[in-house]
Amino acid sequence: MLPEDYVERVKEIHESGGYQSRGYGYDWKREEANKNLLRTHATAVSSRMLYALAQVQMIHPSFLCNS
Repeated sequence: MLPEDYVERVKEIHESGGYQSRGYGYDWKREEANKNLLRTHATAVSSRMLYALAQVQMIHPSFLCNS
């Protein structure tokens, strides 16, 4: 389970943007986010690691881009 304040930040960024992003511009739904989704390029471990890194340092969004 993720900390509630973290989930609220995700919701806010998704809906309204932040970090030089405009967001997606529609309501974020926790039920939808909780659904399992097969991703061939990322794993649950990757998500956990990014969350852990964010707790000790700022991760710039460009870090997440493949170039």
